Formats: sequence, C-alpha cells, structure tokens
Amino acid sequence: MLKKVGMVAVFAVLSACGGGGENTVGPGGVASVVLNAPSLSMLPGLSDQLTAVAKDAQGNTIATAPAATWTTSNSAVASVNATGLVTANAVGSASITATISGKSASAQVTVAAAATVVTVNMPGLSFTPFRATLKQGGTVNYVFPSLAHNVIFERVQGAPADIPGQVANQTISRQFNSVRLFKYTCTLHNGMDGEVDVVP
Repeated sequence: MLKKVGMVAVFAVLSACGGGGENTVGPGGVASVVLNAPSLSMLPGLSDQLTAVAKDAQGNTIATAPAATWTTSNSAVASVNATGLVTANAVGSASITATISGKSASAQVTVAAAATVVTVNMPGLSFTPFRATLKQGGTVNYVFPSLAHNVIFERVQGAPADIPGQVANQTISRQFNSVRLFKYTCTLHNGMDGEVDVVP
C-alpha cells in the first residue's frame, strides 16, 4: 500500500512539473524540473530571472545535473537567454520553458503596459502606492489631504519640479519624461518617502 501511494505521488510531481505524464526518469536520474516561479508579471523593457533545478524521483535536488536549456513560445513578447534571464519585449503572454535531461517545466509570462496616469494618495504619513510604475511621459497626480504635506524630489537628471511648502486639500500633477527611478520625500514628516519608476 505504501509503495502504491509513493508511485502516485511521484506521478503527480512529474505531471505538475512538465514531466509529460510519464512515470520515467531521464538521464542522470532526473525525474522532474522545478522553477523558482510558476509565473511572471512584467512590464515592457524590464527583465526578471528564472532558475531551474533538477529533481530525482524522491524530490531531491540533483547538483550534478546539466544546465537547463531555455526556450520561449513567443520571443516577440518575452525572450529568454541561456541563463534563464527573461526580458519583456511587448504586451502579451508567452511560456518560458526550461529543459534538463529531457524533463521540462514552464512559467507563464504576462506582459502588460505600464500606466500613463497614476494617482498617489497620502493616508496618514505615507505615500500610497509607495512605488508607482509609470510609462515614460506619463503623469502622477498627488492628492493632498487636509493634513499638509509636500513632495521634494531627489536631485537627479530628469526629476520634475518639487511641490514645496505646506500643501493641503488639492491635487497637483507632475509629468515624468525620463526613464529611471525617481525618489521623493515629504520634508514635513520624517520617513514619509515614495518612488516613481519610469519605464519605456
């Protein structure tokens, strides 16, 4: 009875990890491949790292297994290099597959466009969201509550004009035309910080 349960468990692992539904072991004892992430949500122009690990029939990592071979189902949407670095190229979806000794596993990649307009609220003593991801040329609307705040940007190239003083009960917008990470703070309240990540 225990042997039967164990075989079912191995079969389930193989099926879930792209083993093709067959209860077989590849060269070097590789029974399955496991990725560090089952899916990725990305923005065009950004990259993220996938890693693949070979497992034996007991679920143990095989340190001597060869490196994975990486492929993509749609390179126009998401490409992948020889080490599993995924780059988002255009809006859409793609499947990234890692293969080791005939066994494979896949991660679904979804690429969505960055927002062109983001609203940053100020509940309590915080900027929400802390990090706003914005398409190049987009606008951030800063909504100031009754408690006065300001927005002072780190002095880097391309940073928009500050929103100085003590601002309350109004919305003020800033446009971001340069691709980079912009950090800002409210100098009226220590530790009240925010970021705008501008992407292509």
